[in-house]
Amino acid sequence: MAHERFGGAGTDPGPAGVVRAGNRLFLSAQTGIGLDGPPAPAGDAGAQADQAMRNVAELLRTAGSGLDHIAKLTTYITDRAYRRPVYEAIGRHLKGVHPCSTGLIVDGLARPELMMAVDVEAMIPDSRDTRRIGRFNMLDRPGEHAVDWDGCRIVIANDEVFQKGQTGRGFSDPPPDSMALTPDDAAAQAETALMAVLDSLRQAGAEPADACKIRVYVSDRAYREAVYPVIGRHLAGVRPVSTGLIVKGFALPEIVMEIDVMTVLAGAAPHERLHTFRTGELHKGRQQLGCEFCMAVRAGDRVFLRGQAGHTLDNRFVGHGDPAAQAEQAMDNVARLLDDAGADLGHVCKVTTYVTDRAYLAPVRAVVEARLGGVLPAATEVIVRGLGLPEALVEIDVDAVVG
Repeated sequence: MAHERFGGAGTDPGPAGVVRAGNRLFLSAQTGIGLDGPPAPAGDAGAQADQAMRNVAELLRTAGSGLDHIAKLTTYITDRAYRRPVYEAIGRHLKGVHPCSTGLIVDGLARPELMMAVDVEAMIPDSRDTRRIGRFNMLDRPGEHAVDWDGCRIVIANDEVFQKGQTGRGFSDPPPDSMALTPDDAAAQAETALMAVLDSLRQAGAEPADACKIRVYVSDRAYREAVYPVIGRHLAGVRPVSTGLIVKGFALPEIVMEIDVMTVLAGAAPHERLHTFRTGELHKGRQQLGCEFCMAVRAGDRVFLRGQAGHTLDNRFVGHGDPAAQAEQAMDNVARLLDDAGADLGHVCKVTTYVTDRAYLAPVRAVVEARLGGVLPAATEVIVRGLGLPEALVEIDVDAVVG
């Protein structure tokens, strides 16, 4: 299976706009910048979202797919005030599609003028129908910015299970009486979120052991040591790979954490989990997270990697204060982990780069592009409030499919 890579937005050579690996499609985050390079509409989040979805439709068409094959959206906005116009615009394009979704407020995107971006995961169905479980419209959800948006809780496409980002707020929960939130509140939200994760897996006919990767988002570093032990308890023995981010906020101000879970059904694609560890073995004395993770999961032809930063695989930190040096170490790790999983850099389909300051984007991008050589994966760049440890300035997420 050879990867097909289709053009991006006004860059040459630049990242691919979409990579097709078999029936799986990976898209670069789409923004208000048109595919032929016109600038984003200034100061209009809704217009930027409308252009982003026009880009998505065109890229999917080029790859032999369409909007109805979208399984999951991750929407980034830089201010909660943009949520209504962005979601209204996206909702108009995806009426009746019912994708899963995660919504994050972040500190910035690839260019300063960008107010939003959307990451899209799509799957062209094989002989089986795509199943969408728990369909809803946001207009039915009390206490939320009411927009006409069709979504669902679970999408089962081929052998993958997609979930909406799970938070501590139930679908019909009223807003809380107080906004004075503590780590204990974060732990309670994590408990609710993890119960929803496990329930979704059961409804999809999956087991917790089928989970390959988690992304954990919190709005304050103080919540990490409250949230992760809950995850560790519910996913004991699973050992997924993980990426942990501190973001500006979520759909509602009372939400302090959200978790995404990526799942491949093990009955169809046996899993191999490489470089397993307990969090107490890393960063001794600094974070008591109580989780079992691994560095790489091979699930059939899919390879999931833990988000890589400036730590070597034997846990030495490289590049204090130097984002380029940290990116070099991260890419060293990526190459080594791909090799251990029977893959190489040529199999990389998507790279998501998180940095903690806009000034770091250019040097980190230069390192990643140099290390990938002629490989042109889909790409997303996001500025976040923080990463797992304060000294980490960059984290690199890689998705690969073995050809």
